Amino acid sequence: MSEVRVVDDLGRPLVLPQAAKRVISLAPHITENLYSVGAGDQIVAAVSYSDYPEAARALPRVGDFANLNIERILSLNPDLVIAWIDGSSAAQLERLEQLGIPVLRESPDSFAEIANSLRRLGTVTGNAHEAERVAADLEARVGHLRERFQEQTTLTVFYQLWHQPLITSNNSQLIDRIVRLCGGRNIFAERPEIAPRVNIEAVIAADPDVILSGVEKHDPQWRQYWQRWTQMKAVEHGFLFTTDADQIHRATLRALAGAEAVCEQFDQARQKLAAEQHSNKD
Repeated sequence: MSEVRVVDDLGRPLVLPQAAKRVISLAPHITENLYSVGAGDQIVAAVSYSDYPEAARALPRVGDFANLNIERILSLNPDLVIAWIDGSSAAQLERLEQLGIPVLRESPDSFAEIANSLRRLGTVTGNAHEAERVAADLEARVGHLRERFQEQTTLTVFYQLWHQPLITSNNSQLIDRIVRLCGGRNIFAERPEIAPRVNIEAVIAADPDVILSGVEKHDPQWRQYWQRWTQMKAVEHGFLFTTDADQIHRATLRALAGAEAVCEQFDQARQKLAAEQHSNKD
């Protein structure tokens, strides 16, 4: 057995005497990525909302990503705890380390970082070969989308993260990367807040080409809300698209499927606009 060395997303080195066989995941996307690299059988517990793949629903729980049950974690005798930097309590993670449990901190928010995360998870769990396979496939498919859509006409996009109140996303999140990958521009990308609240007047003033929503599961009638604002291009043309929020918010392989679906919807919008422009010329 040989020791394992990686560097986490804070730039901290982590050294394990051997690949971890008992792993605790402290975020749903980490749980999902562990399954993706073939380490599902090595997960001994996870936090709430770790619901994909189906097998993850049966895992023992150790709290949620922001409030951990330290005693429960200790009782499971993990070789490694993998945490989400943006969610897990720094104080609780430090407490685990003080108690002798190695902690790997992760925070991927782009496809390049998802690929890096998959490779790192494969390394620490002894599944490097499978991790390389899925990471390379991810990179190839992202490259295909980039080649296909980067030179297309740019569409301005309002992303509806939530409906009451109206919340969107700035350029620090994965959804913004997806919008740009598909040849779009997030109209609130430069807002300083990660998830800014906006009013309807600001959206109308920006007049996006497309409204993309991840709220359909919570508000199936969300399109009806926008129909009254017929002065907006997105409403006039019927470019009110939906996406699976779990896919495009979680930094996992499924985010790629979400991106592919979003790109296809944007392409439909471009084709319709091009057809209308051609018709007007005639």
